[in-house]
Amino acid sequence: MVPKLSESISLSDPPNAKPKPLILHTRIVNGVGGGPEKTILNSPRFLRPLGFDSACLYLYPDGDRGIESLQQSATENEAELIAWPDGSAIDFEMVEKLHQFCRQRNVAIWHAHDYKTNVLGLLVRRKWPMKLVTTTHGWCITNRKSWCYATAGRICLPFYDSVIAVSEDLYRSGRRWGLYRDHVQLISNAIDTKDYRRDTSSKEARQRFTNQNPVSAPSDGSFLIVALGRLTIEKGFSYLIDAVDLLCKEKIPVTLWIGGEGPLRQDLEGQIERLGLADHVTLLGHVADPRTLLQTADAFVLSSVTEGLPNVLLEAMSLEVPIVSTNVGGIARLIDDRIHGLLVASRQPDELAEAVEELIASKHLQERMTSAARTRIENEFDFGIRMQKIAAIYQRLLNSHD
Repeated sequence: MVPKLSESISLSDPPNAKPKPLILHTRIVNGVGGGPEKTILNSPRFLRPLGFDSACLYLYPDGDRGIESLQQSATENEAELIAWPDGSAIDFEMVEKLHQFCRQRNVAIWHAHDYKTNVLGLLVRRKWPMKLVTTTHGWCITNRKSWCYATAGRICLPFYDSVIAVSEDLYRSGRRWGLYRDHVQLISNAIDTKDYRRDTSSKEARQRFTNQNPVSAPSDGSFLIVALGRLTIEKGFSYLIDAVDLLCKEKIPVTLWIGGEGPLRQDLEGQIERLGLADHVTLLGHVADPRTLLQTADAFVLSSVTEGLPNVLLEAMSLEVPIVSTNVGGIARLIDDRIHGLLVASRQPDELAEAVEELIASKHLQERMTSAARTRIENEFDFGIRMQKIAAIYQRLLNSHD
């Protein structure tokens, strides 16, 4: 069952403890969401020892069962999740409901994570005094509707007290949108490196994964490529499937597993059937345990045409999986070509295929890059360090009197 307001997952301090400022993370979501969910739902347990309480308020389409998976993730991450059905455009009934909630819970900081909650935060603050923070996770513009949504979200940014960009390209975009240098902060995505540490061989991980999921293990000698993400146009999975087709035509034994759900599933299934790749490419659907899936891989391939700084890439690097990635968004901040992984141009199946072929040919290249990748994640993208930077922003805003 999806929790009602009164049934939300609540993790409180001992009786008589001094109340901590409450951070309300707000987000609209479809299905099981995406990369931002890993950051949002993981934040409360890191913020607690830094002096802040947190709640995660998610607005989702009525009847969408994906929220149940997010509820489970919240429980595992010791986060309070409040889920409200909301399938309409912004309306004053929702604004009033949010205002009453913020008053009831004495919300100190509204932390938005998308265009709609950017707008809602401004409207709610008209009736409830609180600081406003937003994180720009990336703006995927694929049609006029998404352009309108992204534009609405951007218009709100100058009115927020602080804007957090997760990648250098989003930081530069913020500056171009007129944000002052001290108004927008570059704080990259990060992961809990203790949680994402390799604990099994790829062979053992494949056995565990195939025992728990309706998929057959790759044939002996087949190079297993894994990809993860929502099945949407910005993830570029059609180009990756074309790359596998090129490899198969060269008689190179490869298998591709794609984890994730999304609106393009039927199109991708049609592409797989058209190319005769049913024995080589499998759409796994939603994957409950991405860590095991990533550890099955001989290589993780990210084929996106646009990105901020993708969490799944951080995870694959931390788990010491060889990487091939398109060079888009903030990825060049994360991967130096041929040092931490192989970078290729987006929308180029032939380059993806050539990079995979190079990995297959050189075990030494794989080992050298995975070792360097793990070291970079530990030194520069640890979640605890990231949350200390976020907490410093919260404290500075609460100490200000403007």
